[in-house]
Amino acid sequence: MFFSSMDLRSGYWQIEIDEADREKTAFITPEGLYEFKVMPFGLCNAPATFERMMDNLLRHFKWTMCLCYLDDIIVFSETFEDHLIRLRLVLKCLQEAGLKLNSKKCLFAAQEVKILGHLVSSNGVRPDPDKIKAVRNFPTPKNIHDIRSFLGLCSYFRRFIKGFCYLAEPLQSLLKSGVEFHWGPEEVEAFNSLKKALTSDPVLGMYDERASTEIHTDASGYGIGAVLVQIQNNVEKVIAYASRTLTKAEKNYSTTERECLAIVWATNKFRPYIFGKHFTVVTDHHSLCWLMNLKDPSGRLARWALRLQEHDFDVKYKTGKKHSDADALSRNPVEEETETSDKFLAVTTNGKLWLPVIPKHLRADILRHFHDAPTAGHLGFAKTYDRIRKRFYWPGMYRNVVRYVMHCRECQRRKSVPQRPPGRLVPIPPAIAPFHRIGIDLLGRFPKSAHGNKWIIVCTDYSTRYAITKALPTAEVDEIAKFLLEEIVLRHGAPRVIITDRGAVFRSRLVSSLVDLCNIDHRFTTAYHPQTNGLTERFNKTLADMLSMYVDVEQKNWDEILPFVTFAYNTAKQETTGFTPFYLLHGREAETTLDTMLPFCPNDFDDNNITKIAARAEESRQLARVHTLRAQDKDRRRYDSKHQMVSYAPGDLVWVYTPVRKVGLSEKLLRRYFGPYQVLRRLSAVTYEVQDFDPASRKKKTKRSCPCTAYETVP
Repeated sequence: MFFSSMDLRSGYWQIEIDEADREKTAFITPEGLYEFKVMPFGLCNAPATFERMMDNLLRHFKWTMCLCYLDDIIVFSETFEDHLIRLRLVLKCLQEAGLKLNSKKCLFAAQEVKILGHLVSSNGVRPDPDKIKAVRNFPTPKNIHDIRSFLGLCSYFRRFIKGFCYLAEPLQSLLKSGVEFHWGPEEVEAFNSLKKALTSDPVLGMYDERASTEIHTDASGYGIGAVLVQIQNNVEKVIAYASRTLTKAEKNYSTTERECLAIVWATNKFRPYIFGKHFTVVTDHHSLCWLMNLKDPSGRLARWALRLQEHDFDVKYKTGKKHSDADALSRNPVEEETETSDKFLAVTTNGKLWLPVIPKHLRADILRHFHDAPTAGHLGFAKTYDRIRKRFYWPGMYRNVVRYVMHCRECQRRKSVPQRPPGRLVPIPPAIAPFHRIGIDLLGRFPKSAHGNKWIIVCTDYSTRYAITKALPTAEVDEIAKFLLEEIVLRHGAPRVIITDRGAVFRSRLVSSLVDLCNIDHRFTTAYHPQTNGLTERFNKTLADMLSMYVDVEQKNWDEILPFVTFAYNTAKQETTGFTPFYLLHGREAETTLDTMLPFCPNDFDDNNITKIAARAEESRQLARVHTLRAQDKDRRRYDSKHQMVSYAPGDLVWVYTPVRKVGLSEKLLRRYFGPYQVLRRLSAVTYEVQDFDPASRKKKTKRSCPCTAYETVP
């Protein structure tokens, strides 16, 4: 690369002032009244006038062979021959305009040129060493004025400093109103870090329009950062760094919103480079890969998505470990528009839903209805908030819902604390269609109800997470077979796979015959490992918690409450799938008792829309499957990072976990492990076939699929 820099001699004085306007520049001296014939320095519109003149003069050459900033001109080219041609064209243009150059400040055909406090070469851009010398020799600040001067000097080169806003944060905080000047270890470290970052001679690459461009973004709890990167000659070069701290309001954004804000801010920051060109946004937040494909986005994300639509870009995911550049820069919901209405009704106009704003004196009633009522089920704040936000609005609604649920007496008194089972997590993939794979279990025994029931049989669909429950007087084989036939096969069709535990009722001849007749694959869970049918077991816990909220003192009415709380579960949005089980199964949302007070919109259920509704329901099921797989992978990685997988070889001696309950004995004092047993072979990553080993009698007994722990012997 070759560069030539030129400077106009007293550039402003080379522009004449119209005679009619010269009197406006008049000034009085002891020798009389004087006025300028040429444009003087100091006029408010002088810079704009001079820049407009230069832009008009070099309009055919600017950005392609030269650049200008006021009276400084730089000509650039890749070869010396091209440089001579371009230099001749620019000089001829200046000559025809009658402009004069300052020969002492001109430099021609150099491979490195100093301009606007920077050194520009074929290798990139770096700060001017003379400016860096001023930073290196800057004295230790003694007051706020010194801090402001130092930060002003450093800020000019902030695009060279990775994570500038975080390095400067301790010093920036001293400039806030009401903060006293304090010079402690944190401030000293920030001062020295900024000086070191600038004096390390950082170099930024030259932007090439032909090279592929990437913007790496990241956000933390207190800042956002971005890096403009290009792949030039198979080498990744940084073009610019950018970062800033978050405002007080932005710190309250969710993780996804902060990551999205980083993209919006970065595209605006680097707009001169990327506008009208294709580029790639690289982020370590996987959810943003679907940012431009969100269906029915709302609020802040919707507005940001519209702003980003002017750009042509792809979003690429990169794990945090590989995303260290933007991550280091970042380390170191706006409420929807509403309208007050005198009537508490929701109105749909041109596809936009207008929600009623709830006054303060009615908010507690709304919270009680959607959390405490039997049709609400005392569920968590995420499901409670989702129910309310679809129908009503008030400022700070999410915060109110979280506070109400966390302080609910019944939830605190009755809900059990979940415990993490041992071993590695092996998720069961979601089924490919509704009722393709189901889990069945018995819950009880409960106190005998007024209707003579003691048990609950539970069925959960592994595709939609839809639950079916029924109170039973006994847990006999005929009751199980009747439920399977009438409630499952004849209502939803025969499933391909059924998962149950190893209870005698599920292994009976009658149930086995029915399963074989329907050509169903009956799979049994691992002994003492209920996680094999994890979805059903998790629903059992939720169901028991929900029932405990409404049973009477004698616990005789639990079977009367059962249909209500099952309905509450099926109509609550699942955090994993993003949909309610009712919607995924039926293709529509269920109408609640309160919904009958709101206007009914029959357009969605027109005969002409049946195909569209069916297609939309199937798309939702596929999307729910994707969400489930993503959540399972995230849970598996988080779970496995805290658990060590222990492997046993054939011949190893182990203890086998076998929980036992005996009447009259304390469960806490009973043994949990029995043995030793000898490992015969490994069946899977977590299950083994073992043999009861008694050295005295040499009796052996085979145990399959038993969780175990190592048997330590005395050396």
